[in-house]
Amino acid sequence: MSYTLYIAIILVAGMGGGKLAKKLKVPTVTGYILTGLILGPSFFNFITSEVQHNLEFANELALSMLAVSVGMELHYRVFKAFGKNLIKMSLGNTFFTAIIVSLVTWLLGMPIQYALILGPLAMSVSPSGVVSIIKETKAEGEMTQNLLGLVAFDNLITILTFGVMVSFVQSMVNDTAASIVMLVGSVVLDILFAALVGIIGGVFVSYFIRKEISNDKLLVLLLAALLFNSGIAAYFDLSPILTDMIAGVTITNLTNRKILIATLLNRIELPIFIIFLTLAGAHLDIAILGQVGLIGVGYIVARSFGKYAGIFIFSRFTTVSKKVQYNLGFGLFPQAGVAIGLATIAERSLPNVSGAITGVVLTGVVFFEIFGPLLLGKALNRVGETQE
Repeated sequence: MSYTLYIAIILVAGMGGGKLAKKLKVPTVTGYILTGLILGPSFFNFITSEVQHNLEFANELALSMLAVSVGMELHYRVFKAFGKNLIKMSLGNTFFTAIIVSLVTWLLGMPIQYALILGPLAMSVSPSGVVSIIKETKAEGEMTQNLLGLVAFDNLITILTFGVMVSFVQSMVNDTAASIVMLVGSVVLDILFAALVGIIGGVFVSYFIRKEISNDKLLVLLLAALLFNSGIAAYFDLSPILTDMIAGVTITNLTNRKILIATLLNRIELPIFIIFLTLAGAHLDIAILGQVGLIGVGYIVARSFGKYAGIFIFSRFTTVSKKVQYNLGFGLFPQAGVAIGLATIAERSLPNVSGAITGVVLTGVVFFEIFGPLLLGKALNRVGETQE
């Protein structure tokens, strides 16, 4: 079957799943993911791993759009107003989650070097799970603003911590403590290079925004910049999420045209996100649940507790309102592409892993991709920020 036909079927099936989900009072995001789960290897195996690989471009474009959207939220005025709160809550919840997950998975039998990697992986939050629900519910308010900032900060801290921890574990496994300085230095250079690529892409788009060219042409140039960032990141083994997030930060601070960029992306995002989220569902294989057993369950419980309790505890040291303190942690449950991508890198970087890290992370993704959006939608309703 041709891949154009696969795309057509995925679009129609995904939209149908989203419509059914909405009628059942469930987020459409969950409908897309469950549709992919049914079409994937877990059930009908219509969307095979080969199909997923050949449609990878849709995932890259969707992640680029999500990353730039999240980055656009970090305007210097927002940082000035919420920056102290975001730093406290982000550092608090990410490191609290990493410690809890590493400790629990180690106690349940995961080798210490792999448990130390699972900790940073648990820090990450799925931009797609969060942004899609916020857009669907037209949410606005204190929790929404803080949540978008936390998605950006949490993933940034995840990428930094993961790189350092992989370097540390490599030196521990190889018993060469001296090499850790070079490994960490390499990680820092990669991050700086990724930031530089993002800044260049952001300056490029900002230039044409100021030239006030037509929106159609600006959309073309914006997509070109995002794909360029992702392509360079892939070529040099950098983080495409980081490059496009930095591009978004650059654009919003140089032009203050967040609404314009959002309007442009809205023109094309629905079909791309349907393909992306349906493929994300197809990527989930429920058979993995039985393979990782108790460690996978421990990862889910530990990450859930870490994210919720971390935000609840550290938000007490901020000016965030009480009702947001009780609900904000639920917004950080969604987890998908960032964690899977980093887990794959970890498996390539460490010897004799044989799928142990990826298996546990995928178990968590099965749970958090399905239930994360549901919990986020309920939390936004409880604080009264949804418009639907």
